[in-house]
Amino acid sequence: MSRSNSLLGNSIPPAATSAPDKAPVIGGLFLGFIGSLCCGGGLLFGAIGLGAFYSALGIAQYIPEALAGCAVLILLLNWFYYRHKAASILAGGAECDCSSLRRTALWSTFIGLAMMAVAFVFLEWLNHGVIHAAHFMHNPSYATALIPGVPNVHLGYVALTFLALPMLAMLPFPQNS
Repeated sequence: MSRSNSLLGNSIPPAATSAPDKAPVIGGLFLGFIGSLCCGGGLLFGAIGLGAFYSALGIAQYIPEALAGCAVLILLLNWFYYRHKAASILAGGAECDCSSLRRTALWSTFIGLAMMAVAFVFLEWLNHGVIHAAHFMHNPSYATALIPGVPNVHLGYVALTFLALPMLAMLPFPQNS
């Protein structure tokens, strides 16, 4: 069943988007969680007795790099997966709706990036705004932030990770011949 375009009088078929496959979504969720550990990892490792080891690594000073690296990994995971899926459909001789696969890859990537953003903001708020509030909240960048305990510059880093979506949209997919 198709919708009718009231201005032009012709019918427009609805965009076909399939549900994302489980493998890239689970991989994106896992990578998103790993990317969020740059600041909240001390809490998790401290809970299992490895807090001093984690602190000695000094990963908390590499927040932009950790977020950007995991955003690129989530992007590449989805691009390679759905690009391979499109190529295998085309190799089988079937007609491939690569635009539908591209939209599915974008949704899957968005899910992974959203997981990373939510987990990062939550863990940083929990670490700096709740558990160690006495240490961090005297600093104006933590106390007067949009989310107390999460400096606004860190929210900017998280927002920049979503630039992976237009990058994925520009990457090539196999074409029907």
